[in-house]
Amino acid sequence: MQKIQCQNIKCEGCVKKINDALLAEYPSLRVDIATQCVEVEASESALEAIRVKLQELGFLVPNGIFNKFRGFLNK
Repeated sequence: MQKIQCQNIKCEGCVKKINDALLAEYPSLRVDIATQCVEVEASESALEAIRVKLQELGFLVPNGIFNKFRGFLNK
């Protein structure tokens, strides 16, 4: 299992949003509200696709100084 550390996973609604977007394609996917992690069995290329989708959904902040600054402004 690979873990992806996320942010803003605060409720079952967040879990549902992630599951609706990814669970059909990645049936091993599990979302943990307490740790704000997504766990999944996937190849490295699939993990990158999952990260992109989590970023689109607002649960993963892109890397880089500009994106950290943008994330700060959106709080």
